[in-house]
Amino acid sequence: AVVSTRVREFQTFQHYFKQINLSRAMKKVLIGGGSGQIGRYVVDRLVKAGHHVTIATRSKARQSIAIQFMEKNPEKFRTIPPQGCISWKDIKKNGLPLGTDVVINLTGHTIGALGLWTRGLRDKITSSRIGPTSDLVAAIKSSAEPPECFISASAVGIYENGNSKVFTELDDPTPTGKSTYFTKLCKKWEETSQLPSEIPTRLVNARFGVVLAHDTEPMSMLLPLTIASLPTIMGNGTQPFPWVHMDDAVSAVIAMMDQETGLSGPVNVVAPNVNTNTDLAHALGKACICVDKTIPTPASLYRLVYGTERADNILLDSPRVAPGRLVESGFEFAHPELEGAIKALVQEKVSNPISVADQWFTRTYQMKEKSCK
Repeated sequence: AVVSTRVREFQTFQHYFKQINLSRAMKKVLIGGGSGQIGRYVVDRLVKAGHHVTIATRSKARQSIAIQFMEKNPEKFRTIPPQGCISWKDIKKNGLPLGTDVVINLTGHTIGALGLWTRGLRDKITSSRIGPTSDLVAAIKSSAEPPECFISASAVGIYENGNSKVFTELDDPTPTGKSTYFTKLCKKWEETSQLPSEIPTRLVNARFGVVLAHDTEPMSMLLPLTIASLPTIMGNGTQPFPWVHMDDAVSAVIAMMDQETGLSGPVNVVAPNVNTNTDLAHALGKACICVDKTIPTPASLYRLVYGTERADNILLDSPRVAPGRLVESGFEFAHPELEGAIKALVQEKVSNPISVADQWFTRTYQMKEKSCK
């Protein structure tokens, strides 16, 4: 197990070097949402590659304290802290930090968190995306030396559900006119990120699928459920599951920074294979050893917990999406297959247990491993 983990680590680093030419000049990168689920992984990769990273935060003082704690306690964190931080208030008042080459916008309150689907939550989800995006656009427009590139997050939620079509970036996201809160949100998010034609900054709208990492949602919930032999199929399980491994999501963002890739406009950040929720459940069961219980959970339960609108449009149905522009650019996926991606996540969780939950998962996994031999 140790040898196979080392081999995977070596292969992953090989992939990183393909995605990042370390001989290129260091870039000054400003990241909004740099402490979020995707952002902290992006920060970690960029810092390791030698770039100078600044995080935009609501509270500069609080972020500074957090960075100092991370630097003094590296064993408690899986990521390297950024070199600096700036408050959103400073950005609105003074614009971008001097010499910023790349702006990455990954802001946004999580959509899939447990809790009632209230107007207040919807407003928070909307404002946490539209507000910071608008502030960054204003800062770029007012900059004497605009950045080379502006990468602004979006999501595959811009595409309509219930369609047998596999969407690429060239397609109309809502060909039958089916609009939901989520399609409207993503459309407004992308519209807000647009820059005037006279601004030379290259804009990329990263339409993320479900990004999979062992310590972020939804895997942080699904892995414990699976190892405990609890059901993970949602509803009938036939709904599409547009996903991407965190390693590939971060590599895609790095690729977007590179002018030579030619990436601009909407870019779907999803794995090249279309899978279903049942495929996910089977992959989880196989990776967690001897877990073959794929009993469906009633759709009504998800509607009760997450609200009907959210459950029906995110958990119980999703669009079929392909990474057209990434593939055309020559991007190489480290984890193109769902089964292999889930197995890699499980091994990462087992090989480096930090939290109490991780330690419980590892002990349970090791017991199952022994009993299944």
